[in-house]
Amino acid sequence: MPAFSRRNLLKASLAVGFGALFGRVHAAQETDDLQTMLDLAATTENLSCVHYYATLTDSEIPLTPRERSYLVAALDTEYQHLGLLIENGAQPIADQFYMPRNVYRNRENFATITAQVETLFVAAYLATVQQTAEQGNSILAAIFAQIATTEQVHVALARQIGDQLPNHVALGEALFTRPSQSAATLQPFIEGGTDFNDLRTFPGELAILDLVGDNGVEAVDPFST
Repeated sequence: MPAFSRRNLLKASLAVGFGALFGRVHAAQETDDLQTMLDLAATTENLSCVHYYATLTDSEIPLTPRERSYLVAALDTEYQHLGLLIENGAQPIADQFYMPRNVYRNRENFATITAQVETLFVAAYLATVQQTAEQGNSILAAIFAQIATTEQVHVALARQIGDQLPNHVALGEALFTRPSQSAATLQPFIEGGTDFNDLRTFPGELAILDLVGDNGVEAVDPFST
């Protein structure tokens, strides 16, 4: 479970703000530039780390030991995704997120919301794979595909925690033609609102590593030539 150095990337990118990124993605016509795709992906990974960490440390949902192990593994997976994206130039634009009302108080709410959000993230990654490959970066496209496969696992685990059929789709759902179309999904998490009022902050690398301990997932090499 390798640690990575966030250096000053997060600090610099936070100054850009979501408004600037949202304006940038709407300015795009048919394709998204690589930096936009990387930044959006890293921001979703930041959000996922915050969400799973909060579920494990500050939730009223009674998790079984097995369910807890699922979520520890999910947290470690998202953390490793984040590090890989930053190593490839990503700049997440937020480390604080407004979570949906009661997502940490009710098992059904948690499972449903988590599965829905992870489904949207899978769709964004699938669009990123297509656009990155179309732009001629087949290696990075393959890395995005590696990430998408594990995000679909999180959909299944969330559904299982909610007592729903975990393997409910034959393929990952392709909901977007451009990854930037997923930005609207991120907006309430970053800007807040009536139903998004539970502000949570990225816990930091040391807190994540301490929580995961020796219970993380197996590190896998990213795709290469």
